[in-house]
Amino acid sequence: MRFRCDRETLSDALQLVQRGVSSRPGIPALTGVLLEASEGGSITLTTTDLEVSARLSVDVAVQEPGIALIPARLLGDTVKSLSAAPVDFETDKGLARIRCAAYEGTLRLLPAEDFPTLQEPSGTRVEMEAGVFAESATQVARAASHDDGRPVLTGVLVEVSREGLVLVATDSYRLAVREVVASAPGEAKAIVPERAMSEAGRAAGADEKRTVELFVDESQVSFKIGGLTLTSRLIEGEFPNFRQLLPESHENRLYVSRQQLLDAVRRVGLLARDTTPVRLEFNALGVKLSSSSPDLGQAVETVEARYEGEDLTAAFNAQYLADGLSAAVGETIRLDVRDGLKPGVVRGESDGFIYLVMPVRLPAAVP
Repeated sequence: MRFRCDRETLSDALQLVQRGVSSRPGIPALTGVLLEASEGGSITLTTTDLEVSARLSVDVAVQEPGIALIPARLLGDTVKSLSAAPVDFETDKGLARIRCAAYEGTLRLLPAEDFPTLQEPSGTRVEMEAGVFAESATQVARAASHDDGRPVLTGVLVEVSREGLVLVATDSYRLAVREVVASAPGEAKAIVPERAMSEAGRAAGADEKRTVELFVDESQVSFKIGGLTLTSRLIEGEFPNFRQLLPESHENRLYVSRQQLLDAVRRVGLLARDTTPVRLEFNALGVKLSSSSPDLGQAVETVEARYEGEDLTAAFNAQYLADGLSAAVGETIRLDVRDGLKPGVVRGESDGFIYLVMPVRLPAAVP
């Protein structure tokens, strides 16, 4: 194999596909990036850890086609450190030789035949704007669980229908749902690992002018973003029926500046711990936030807002509530509350996103 490539182009490509590199040195082939140079004037870079794979094609000047498997992180760090000059790359007798300006070095190759064969994207296809997908993935993925004891909750539910796409995640303490209008030829359902969804969202967010193609079949999901293809195995199991958790109505509703309430939750929440929530007292003047800790102190802040409903008090985990406020879109958000025992519901200025957060039960008042 022999080709010449712009240093920045090659470095950026290597950084992108490192999303799929395995951190398990016990399987050396999975720590490598497979380079395939074609006579057509491009190279394809592929990585996988058997759960998530990344594949990217870039245009280069190919002098000799071929295939080579090279330690991915070492190659990426090497190319990133080079001068801003063309990179000449060639392989021979188990070594990759790299030349750039005054630099010349060699890296030992890994056995290319040990690299697994990957399945091409297939199944139900959905296409949408990259910016919309990036926003949706970010909004929902944060609500996924990190508890491997319940694997289905560590993923994001993807439901495809002719009306579009629904993304859902929950860790039992909060629930995030995002609906996306898109065209699809049929229906499909899959549970995608949170890591894969987040990686795809980050890749889409890097160039929001592109489109994202999503392919869902029985065993895997693939995201095509420009020249990059991210593929992931699916999580097996039955996702909870999230629709029965969505409240039909709330008697009490707060309209408030998203940023003002978010800032207040973060400030007051500095004194909150996992077992110490932030209290929200709703009244005609807005909402009063407070938290206290016997060891740290206490904090109180009032945020002016328009409130419709009866005076009531509810308490929430500060981080969970802040996550929902961060994910909502728009200057003004709506926070619906029924009482101190039912979930609070955060909605932005778009009807496509809903975030439920479970309340923390407050101790009964002492008469």
